[in-house]
Amino acid sequence: MTNHEMIGMGVERFGEQPRPLRVPVPVAGPGEVLIRVAAVAVNPADAGMVAGTYPWAEPARFPVIPGYDVAGTDVATGRPVLAFTAHKATQAGGYAQYVALPADLVVPLPPGVNPVDAAPLPLAGLTARQLLDAVDDAKTLLINGPGGAIGTLLSQLAAERGITVVPVGHEGPVDAAVDVVGGAVARSAFDRVRDGGRYVTVVPEFWVPGGPFGTERGITPRVLVVAYRREQLVDLVERLAAGRLTTKVGAVLPLAEAAEALRIVARAPGAPRVSGKIVLVPDN
Repeated sequence: MTNHEMIGMGVERFGEQPRPLRVPVPVAGPGEVLIRVAAVAVNPADAGMVAGTYPWAEPARFPVIPGYDVAGTDVATGRPVLAFTAHKATQAGGYAQYVALPADLVVPLPPGVNPVDAAPLPLAGLTARQLLDAVDDAKTLLINGPGGAIGTLLSQLAAERGITVVPVGHEGPVDAAVDVVGGAVARSAFDRVRDGGRYVTVVPEFWVPGGPFGTERGITPRVLVVAYRREQLVDLVERLAAGRLTTKVGAVLPLAEAAEALRIVARAPGAPRVSGKIVLVPDN
């Protein structure tokens, strides 16, 4: 491998499992940052990228290298950074030794923050923050996946705002419920919301307009599609660095084990059960 090549874990056609590919080291253009990747978090959307079901803004460009959340070093300055790849628009994936991204998608990472702890923050953290904004006037909140990456962060942010997060098995109505699981568990969370309360889901495939999530009780269900907000990511990083927020990492694997990581996230038969984010670490 030459100095101008790197290893990226990706696919050359949809339906393959991610495998090591020799690809050119990206070149940072005007207004871009070249990042030497130290850690990348694994998200369910990554599986859609390799399967071909992910909704890119433009036709997919092969090889497809997945990955939303990247912690690493700005090659030009040597400073630690955290980034959200905005894969839908950039198609720049973090499952690689290097990634080049628009500067707006990159924020400083304070020295001393472990990149493995920071890597799960962009997608899960922004989702948690925007879920919280959607139920901000609630006094009591039910999260049907409180132990996962999003639920862990949402619980901490809600508590800081004075919102009481009630246990899943708690009896009685709540002001608001957040669904991060889908399926029957989503319906159960919806049923716990008081009349006129709020219900928000991040699992849109379980949204059935006019079906079990109707508006008869004065609840207007909402599907949240996370949006990149740089100022929110900066705030989350500051909280992480100050110890006011912690991420939940369930497993750390070498980048070469990306296929196994996606099996775990998909809860494939025989795959180990992991609670929290899986983080991949390149062999740099």
